[in-house]
Amino acid sequence: MIQIRSIKCWFILIIAIISSLVTMPENSSALPSNRIKNVTFEQQEIQETILVFQEKPQSPVILFDNTLPDDIFTETDTDNKKADISISGILQMRGSLQTHQDDVGENNTSLRNRILVEAKYKNRVTLSGLSDFLYFGKEDETDDYDLDLYEAKWEHTDKKFGISLGRQIVRWGKTDQISPVDTLNPEDLREFIIPEYEERKIPVWMADLKLFFDDFTLEGVYIPWFEKSKLDYFQTNWSVFKHTKKQIQESLLPFALKDYVKNLQVHEQDPDTEAEFALRLSTTVKNIDLGVSFHRTTEDVPYIKSFPVKNINVKENILGEGLASRLTNAILTDETIKIGYKSTIIAGVEFETTLADFGLRGEAAWQENESFLTSSLTSVRKPSFTTILGADYTTAKDIYLNLQFAHRHIADYTSDILFFEQDTYTFLGEINWNIFFDWLNASIHYSKTLNTNEWYLSPQLKYTYVTNLECTLGAGIFSGSSDTWFGNVNDFDLFFLDISYRF
Repeated sequence: MIQIRSIKCWFILIIAIISSLVTMPENSSALPSNRIKNVTFEQQEIQETILVFQEKPQSPVILFDNTLPDDIFTETDTDNKKADISISGILQMRGSLQTHQDDVGENNTSLRNRILVEAKYKNRVTLSGLSDFLYFGKEDETDDYDLDLYEAKWEHTDKKFGISLGRQIVRWGKTDQISPVDTLNPEDLREFIIPEYEERKIPVWMADLKLFFDDFTLEGVYIPWFEKSKLDYFQTNWSVFKHTKKQIQESLLPFALKDYVKNLQVHEQDPDTEAEFALRLSTTVKNIDLGVSFHRTTEDVPYIKSFPVKNINVKENILGEGLASRLTNAILTDETIKIGYKSTIIAGVEFETTLADFGLRGEAAWQENESFLTSSLTSVRKPSFTTILGADYTTAKDIYLNLQFAHRHIADYTSDILFFEQDTYTFLGEINWNIFFDWLNASIHYSKTLNTNEWYLSPQLKYTYVTNLECTLGAGIFSGSSDTWFGNVNDFDLFFLDISYRF
């Protein structure tokens, strides 16, 4: 501070001398010498320093009376307010075209338009809104539009604890795309797995508290209200019952039977218990990040309590024409399709580390009861155990390789369960590389189930040369028999174009 003030005084002194030379009389001795005798630049105020060099004491010349304030380079309150508040967002449009366009009752096209606007205050308060339009076209046309609050949270973190309150997304687990430990937020499944995993997540109201200790972190989450995953029951390629109604209308079945199926309705019941809570203990041992979690939850996917059409078995040919061929001997009731949501417990472990140039991670989760669809089009609940081990590596040519191996075991397995064997073994992952510098990227997302011979492949080409603009051209290709998870959507291969602009 002394040094800065000294420089300031010297600067003013020089200006004052120049000013005095301009106004000084020819006889410079007329200036009283006793006026400069006791001047000390470190102690006198600026105006006193200037008065020393006046020609006439009774008419002081005050230089720099309108000088800039000392805090000229200090942020003002207005600047601080602008810095404290930030606005950002994303405009996204995704269109798809099905490769097989001659099938009756299927959606050959789709359009998704999302606008997300987010405001942050001091990185503690987040408020965002989402405009979301989803359209499936040509056959069995349908559309859905939502304008809703997305995230609304307040958060604080210091050395001892962190807290986050409000509508938010909390990610647990270490693996990619499939994560049995990441169970806090439901998903938007209306486009199946075409959108990225992070995009499918839905925020929910929760309180998230973290306590930081020397050797570990303890996290507790409380979710007061249940929120389900988003999915459709009829009319789309990715809905639970696909295009069954449309396909039966196009069949040769009697008119009365067609009318019956056309009027089938879904009745959803609220879960018995809405509140959820979860605990997670995480620590680091040497260079290994470890986590153990417990979640008392309600499944966010539906449990089909009853289906109005009795005495049917769709094990070999799931829906549509397969169901139509079995309706001739079916028993028709006046019931609705009754949907419920069941409580369960999920206990999991996770780890992540590095070995040489490889990243290693894994998860394992036991679920007390999981809902599975059966050939009678009702659900059954069975305990399940899922494990995933993964590794990734980046080559010298900047090619990213990701490989994961997943195993799911269903306890007390029965043969009427659709899509899954008692043990399911799957390889999945991603290959990613930059073709031209970092603005043209190619990738392949893949999944191959070994024991059921089904697979999914999604090649993508991403263009990012223009700042904040991202264009992705890709495809979704499914293969397998009709009673498998990917084979169930075997006819819905598609091309898609995803355009996103961030601001």
